[in-house]
Amino acid sequence: MSDSSDQEEVPPHLARYREYKRKQELRKQKKLARSAPPQESPQASSDNTSSTLDNFINHPLTIPLLKLALWVFLLLFFAHHEFGSVFFLVSIPVFVWQSMEEYKRGPRELSAYSVFNKNLEKLDGTFTSEQWERELKYGAAAVRKQD
Repeated sequence: MSDSSDQEEVPPHLARYREYKRKQELRKQKKLARSAPPQESPQASSDNTSSTLDNFINHPLTIPLLKLALWVFLLLFFAHHEFGSVFFLVSIPVFVWQSMEEYKRGPRELSAYSVFNKNLEKLDGTFTSEQWERELKYGAAAVRKQD
């Protein structure tokens, strides 16, 4: 009977010992990983190249620079065929149209022009004709912010 009671006590001790050894092995592996320099594989170098390409493609200036290069190329092409000034004059409205499409205001962002805002709301510090009229009549010190 004593044999069976000894066997019941061994598994918890054995489990603790195994856990201790496992943690010790993990500490060794972490220490080795910190001290050893990283080794590059051929796959890692191609990943590095693709990440460089991704960085170039996703850079915010890539598209505008490509558009500029295309525009310069087309300008030179049309200038060679003596239509450079026509191309330039046609491209001005295109640039204006493109620049208007690029920027979209947020839902709570106010326009500098009060006629485009809900309830004709003005920006803080906007100089209005009413304010100018009050300053002319009563002086600059009499003007206060109107709610």
